[in-house]
Amino acid sequence: MRNFFNQLFRNIRKIFSGYNLLWHFLAGTDRIMRGNKIWLKEGLSEKNFPLILKWFRESEVVQYFSFAKRALALKNIDELKILLKEIETGPVFEIYCKDTFIGYTSLSSIREKSECEFTIFILDKNYWGKGVSGEATVLTLSYAFDELEMSKVTLDTSEFHQRAIKFYEKAGFRRARLISKDRTIFHDGKWILSGTVVMEMTREEFKRV
Repeated sequence: MRNFFNQLFRNIRKIFSGYNLLWHFLAGTDRIMRGNKIWLKEGLSEKNFPLILKWFRESEVVQYFSFAKRALALKNIDELKILLKEIETGPVFEIYCKDTFIGYTSLSSIREKSECEFTIFILDKNYWGKGVSGEATVLTLSYAFDELEMSKVTLDTSEFHQRAIKFYEKAGFRRARLISKDRTIFHDGKWILSGTVVMEMTREEFKRV
């Protein structure tokens, strides 16, 4: 199974590398990256904030987020915008499957020509396990390494989120360290303290995936 996913990511990389990220400019403003199943659009549209708010209020969606309690307590879009402004400090890309908005990726904590932090949120549960995460990850990492010229990309997740950890490892990330009791998550129907697994990938490692 591991060989299957490794080959899947290699195939995705081959498809996208030949299209120079498939950046397009629609009406001179909208920056878009196109994949096979999905496409990414830079920025968060005002029309999608109600959906993000709805999804952030679902415990199953946000249970492993470092800001899970805060997300579940959001009362309105103004509070959502304040939260997003705090956690998303770099480029954000909406994820679309055909014309349906399903989540977003982001690159934050950017250090020029050095490193940044990658995040992906497939917020619409109807698209979990559909293979869209792999494409969105490759497209966003390609932007980080090829366009922003980052040397390293990091990410973090809960130590209990084993499905995500396995996915990131198959995508080419490796575990860097564990921060003990770093976040509160909703696991097995209750709030518990969780460690945070920090993972990373260098530009050279991305090219080898």
